[in-house]
Amino acid sequence: MMKRQITPLILSATLGIAFQAAYADTIKPLNRIAMEVNSSVITYRDIERTVRELKSRNAGQNIPEEQFVQAAKQRLLERALIADAARQQQLKATPSGIDEELKRRAAAENTSVENLYKKAQANGYTREAYRLEVAKDVLADYLLSDLNNNVNISDAQINEALKSGAALPQGTPYPVYTIRRIILQAGNQANMSAVEKRMQQIAQAIQQGSDFATIAKRYSQEAEAVNGGLHEVSDDMLPENVEKLIHQMQPNQITAPQRVGTSWQIIQLVSSRTENDPAKMQREAVRRQLVQQARQANQAQFVQQLQQNAVVREY
Repeated sequence: MMKRQITPLILSATLGIAFQAAYADTIKPLNRIAMEVNSSVITYRDIERTVRELKSRNAGQNIPEEQFVQAAKQRLLERALIADAARQQQLKATPSGIDEELKRRAAAENTSVENLYKKAQANGYTREAYRLEVAKDVLADYLLSDLNNNVNISDAQINEALKSGAALPQGTPYPVYTIRRIILQAGNQANMSAVEKRMQQIAQAIQQGSDFATIAKRYSQEAEAVNGGLHEVSDDMLPENVEKLIHQMQPNQITAPQRVGTSWQIIQLVSSRTENDPAKMQREAVRRQLVQQARQANQAQFVQQLQQNAVVREY
């Protein structure tokens, strides 16, 4: 039987750090230092715990033990680098932000937050340790959101790809969402708290009956505000955390304020439909492919920048 390879998390597809020491065949159970990444310490216990988590996500797959160990090391290394970058930008994952991410994960898995804690405990995490892991993911989202949101694929780029003669992805029916959006830009971390409070006030006004489109025209900080924040979007056009919410929404539902990089957003789903036109399906498949390629290139550059001044030691 062919052995399947595990895909490391977050940025591992683009991470180019080569470890000087080979990974161990078995993880040492002692809580000794396995790696140092700048000022962060990664222990063998951290690796062991992460391996258990990865195994639980890939149950039943014939994956070699060394692949799990390597993936765990890369995941922990990436998080350490990102945590350093977050500290430099003075980013913080607030308790409410962690709670919102836990609720989103629970909804996606059709379970409860308490069951997520129990599952984490089975993988060796205390409640506090699991919340710390979630916080690291939240910080990674904050750092990468602005980076990925700058990716815009033009019609000209799609046309060029279609004419290139290269192998093209297969077009399939895809969902199209009509939404309204209110977005407030903070610009930097220092302004995030004040902008969050302002967005909470806007959300409260909408809950009390104010018209979403009217509020968007008055307050939203994007060109579409003149049309009441109206957009027609498909997948890979919105921030990942917002897109996942839209997949779970019904028409006229409104999200709670969502943090996206250095902005806050509220989304109203107006309607959704499925696009079946063959020509449009082909163009959409190419657009998504180009988006993913551009994001991978951006992330590779981002990780390369993190590595330039990083000090990594493996024991």
